[in-house]
Amino acid sequence: RPHGVGIGVMRNANDFYPTPMTMAVMLLHELWDVEQVWEPCAGDGRLVSLMNSHNYDVLSGDIVTGQDFFDFDQAPCSTLVTNPPFKVIRQFIDHAFDIGVERMALVCPERMWACRRGLEQWKRHRPSRFINCSWREDYLQRGGSPDRMLAVSIWNSPHANSCSFDVWERPNV
Repeated sequence: RPHGVGIGVMRNANDFYPTPMTMAVMLLHELWDVEQVWEPCAGDGRLVSLMNSHNYDVLSGDIVTGQDFFDFDQAPCSTLVTNPPFKVIRQFIDHAFDIGVERMALVCPERMWACRRGLEQWKRHRPSRFINCSWREDYLQRGGSPDRMLAVSIWNSPHANSCSFDVWERPNV
């Protein structure tokens, strides 16, 4: 059931917005040479299916199937790839590194780091790469014009010495 967040803004339950296939395909190209990946916000499973189809062993779960990411006190895998709920993305990042995640790739808002809270978190957990997209997505699934600019933050460790910036072009999917 949708619930309100902010004035006049309705959000989907559990902040569920499926990962656009364009983003899933782009994330797949950025995965490390690892055998196992943790996807704790699997939602409808599209990112999990894509990773499985490319021979990744994916440990997946979701709050709606009883696996709340914030209940984990130890990461089941050191590599995490997901599209987390944006309303708790900052807590998500801190918790991931607190429980032992070493490498992580997250779909995130394009202005993730462009605020005071972003800078504070940047100082704790600077990503290795930050990538903006050159296109907009109908991320909120309202139909009509695309409504959201998305980005990806990638960590090769819990805190990088520097961060590179890139812009992705829309893949053909």
